[in-house]
Amino acid sequence: MTTTDYDNFANAYSAENESNLLNSYYERPAMLRLAGDVAGRRILDTGCGSGPLSAALRARGAVVTGFDVSAGMVDLAR
Repeated sequence: MTTTDYDNFANAYSAENESNLLNSYYERPAMLRLAGDVAGRRILDTGCGSGPLSAALRARGAVVTGFDVSAGMVDLAR
């Protein structure tokens, strides 16, 4: 398995992504609004990172599969 740069700082990136202005207050809420009612839908989250969008979609009833090039990020998403 190839290590990516994200593997080296996955934990720090994930913590920052959870609360930073762009992701927490603009991008993630906008994606959830655009997705609409996802209950029972199957969703593929490409480039899922540590999984915050996947988790939010799952909390709304979606069946989510995510993948990322960074094994460190996928470990966090699990």
